Amino acid sequence: MTNIKNVVKVMNFHSLLRVDKAKKKADKFRKLETEIEEFMSIILNNQNLNLDHKILSAKSTGKTINIYMGNDLGFCGNFNSSVKLEALNDKEAIKIMVGSKIFLNDSNTVLNISKSELYQSFQKIEDIIKPYLEAKEIKEINVIFIRYNNINDMHLDKTRLFPLEPIKTKNTSDFVIEADGKIMFTDLILLYLDCKLQIIECNSWASENIQRENLTNESLKKIDEIEEEKLKVSRKEKRSADFKKQLANYRKGNKKWLAK
Repeated sequence: MTNIKNVVKVMNFHSLLRVDKAKKKADKFRKLETEIEEFMSIILNNQNLNLDHKILSAKSTGKTINIYMGNDLGFCGNFNSSVKLEALNDKEAIKIMVGSKIFLNDSNTVLNISKSELYQSFQKIEDIIKPYLEAKEIKEINVIFIRYNNINDMHLDKTRLFPLEPIKTKNTSDFVIEADGKIMFTDLILLYLDCKLQIIECNSWASENIQRENLTNESLKKIDEIEEEKLKVSRKEKRSADFKKQLANYRKGNKKWLAK
């Protein structure tokens, strides 16, 4: 029992560290997100570029792409089952599954990637989205995950990545871009979506580890209760053994006294 308790304590400690790490990581991506938004604003408002702004808009008859965010590990309550159930009920959208615990093999699932492979697999996700984006055939792109707001507030969430929120315009001087503006802007949109997805992944990671911490706390509490119960039984058995020993000594003493 002591070995199990030590393992659970280590899991609990690492879960706390990962939550803090996830928060710091998300802050870095938010700064990058702001920089990309500013650059996109500059490109959008450049009068020297003939851009089709419809690429930012949704097409009502277009495709819906849903990205489901789970994980590769267990011991985190209903973290994976909640997300997977949502995916199983989704019969229409193109599905991308992140996390080996929620893999699907239905006809609408176009990509299964483990959580550990996510950062090396953004190109695969881009390759799925890009043709629909260029053809202006996307209705919406969503990420379904367990959102972390605070230690007492974690819930299944559906966050829209596309169509994009209106980008704040800035007064900028026009300049000439030698590269193809359309290609550059499409790549910027994809980079922006990648950045948003990474922020969500950090949030999901924090939620996963809070749930794991909660479970390890409950496990430690249960282990303490079991150990306390064992101690009570041990004490009771010792008292019983001592009483039997005293009784045996008493009887032995009485026999000697009667024999005199």
